[in-house]
Amino acid sequence: MNLLRAIAVLSGAFLLGACATAKNTPQQDLVWSAYNQCKAEGRVPSNIQLDRVEPDGRAWYSAYKSSYGTQELEHCMTEKISASKTAIPPGYLPFIR
Repeated sequence: MNLLRAIAVLSGAFLLGACATAKNTPQQDLVWSAYNQCKAEGRVPSNIQLDRVEPDGRAWYSAYKSSYGTQELEHCMTEKISASKTAIPPGYLPFIR
């Protein structure tokens, strides 16, 4: 029984360690940074939430009750990303669900 417990503890420690070392890609950091800047400037309505960003920079948003503000958010984020030196491949527009 002690062997099973030891294996379970080691497996859990390994999984926690693997998750803790995962880092964002530069594209993910760029999209999150643009979103946070737009939000800090008041250009993101409270009904819009950035859910996740794929490693290649594709963003997934959700809108609560209505899609009001999605165009403003996309415009602001495009503006912030364009001003950055790190580029996201063209064609990866935000996906609103």
